[in-house]
Amino acid sequence: MFKFSENKKILILYSSIIFSFTAYFIYLNFLNESGYWYDEWCTLLSSDPNVDLEKIFERHRGNSEKPYENVPIIYYLVLRFFFDIFGYTSENGRIFSLISFFLSSITLYFFFKSFVKKEESLFTASIFFSTPLILWMSNETRVDMFVVFFVILNISIFFLTLKNDKIYLKILLLIINITTLSIYPLTISIIGSQFLFLIFQKIQKNSNNNNLAIFFVVSSVILYLVFNYDYFIERSLNRDDHFATLKLNFFILYYFNIFFGSVFFGIIFFLLFLFFLISQNKEIFKDQLLLFCIISIFLTYLMVIISSTLVTPIAAPRYIIFIIPILLIFIIKSLINHKNKNLFFLFLFSISILNLTINYDKRHIKKPHTTEALKVISKYSEENVLVLPQSILYQNYISTVSNINDYKLFLDFKEVKNNDVKSFAVLCLYKARFAGDGSDNKKYEYCNKNYEGFVNFSEIEIPDYKIRFFRNIK
Repeated sequence: MFKFSENKKILILYSSIIFSFTAYFIYLNFLNESGYWYDEWCTLLSSDPNVDLEKIFERHRGNSEKPYENVPIIYYLVLRFFFDIFGYTSENGRIFSLISFFLSSITLYFFFKSFVKKEESLFTASIFFSTPLILWMSNETRVDMFVVFFVILNISIFFLTLKNDKIYLKILLLIINITTLSIYPLTISIIGSQFLFLIFQKIQKNSNNNNLAIFFVVSSVILYLVFNYDYFIERSLNRDDHFATLKLNFFILYYFNIFFGSVFFGIIFFLLFLFFLISQNKEIFKDQLLLFCIISIFLTYLMVIISSTLVTPIAAPRYIIFIIPILLIFIIKSLINHKNKNLFFLFLFSISILNLTINYDKRHIKKPHTTEALKVISKYSEENVLVLPQSILYQNYISTVSNINDYKLFLDFKEVKNNDVKSFAVLCLYKARFAGDGSDNKKYEYCNKNYEGFVNFSEIEIPDYKIRFFRNIK
C-alpha cells in the first residue's frame, strides 16, 4: 500500500476522481438552474448591456432602482462586456463566474507547479476545485470568483518577480497590484503581505536586492489611492448598518466551517492548519512560499478584526474568500515536507470526496426555484405571465431567465388589460427564504390580490413562489 501511495500516479488518480466528481456536481447545479439571490439581481441590473454607461454608473452609485454597490465598478463593466458579446441572460452571468472558477484552478496549478512536483500541484488544484464555498460561489453571479482569480494571478506574478529580477516584471507587478485593488479593495491584505514579506527578506538576508520591488509595491498602493479617490468619497457617503459585524464565533474557527462546508470539515482543515503551523514552524522561515502564506493569512484576519472594530464591518466569509487558495497552499506545501505525506494525501483525498458528496449544494438557505415555477406555468399551457412584485430588480431578473421567450411577460395589470388577454398566470415571489421574512403575511398581500374581470381558478405554492392562474369571466 505504501509503495503504491508513493507512486506519483496515485496523486494523478486522486486528482482525476476529485475533478470528475466536482464536474458532475457542477453539471447538476446548472441542470437544476437554481434561481438568483437579491444580490445577484443587483449584479444583473448593474451590468445591463442595454443601457448606456451613464446609467450603469448611476445604478452602481445607487438610485431609485437599487441600492449602491459595495464592490468597485470594474467587475460590473467586465461582466457587462461579457453580456454584450454572449447575451444578457442570468445563465450567462453564472457562466462568467464558472469561467473565473476554471481560470483560478488552472492558474493555481501552474503557479504551485513552480514549487512542487506537477502531480502535487494537480492534487492541490483539485482540492481547491472541490472546496464547498468556492464551488458554491462558482454558481453565483457575484464578484467572488473574479476576485479569487485575480488574487492567485497577483501572487503568481509577485513570485515571478522575485525569481527574475527584470524591470518589466516589476512594472507588471505594479499594474496587477493596482488592478487587483481596484477590483476588490480588501485585497489590500495581499499587497500588504508582499510588502511585509519583502521587508522580512531584506532583514533576513541583509541585502538591498529587494529595494526596487518594495518601491513598486508601495507605489502600487499610492497610485491605487490616487486613481480611486472618487470611490472612497462615495463609500464614505454611503456608510450604513451592515450585517457583517464581528461576532464571537469568528474566533472559534475563523470561517473554516464556512469555507469547507460544515463545522465537521471546518474543524478538520483548521486542525490540519494548526498542526502544520506548529510542526513546520522552523521550516516556515526557510521556505519563501510558506512564509508568504502565513503573512497573508494572519494579515487578512487581522484586517477583518481591525476594520470591523474600528472602521466598517467586513466580518463575512465571502469578503475574504480569496484566502482559501492560500490556506490550501500552506497546508499542502507543509504536508509535502512531512515524512508521512503519503498518508496525508490519502486522508485529504478521502475527506475531500466525502465533503463534496455531502456539501456540494448544502447551503443554509436554498436559492429560489424560478425554473420550476415557470415549468408549473407551462404545464397549464399558459403563456401570459404577470410578474410580481413590481420591482425593477426582480422583474429584470425574470426577463433574463432561460426560455423566458416562451412567455409573454407583463409588469403590471394595466398591460394585461390593454392586451385583451383571455387568461394569465401571476408569478409571485412569495415568502422568499433568502429574505428571512416568511412569517410576514402582510408583506405579501399583493400575491393574493384579485383582478377585475378575471376569476382565480387555481393556485400553487412552491418554495419562494406562489403561482395563481386567472381566466376571463366573460
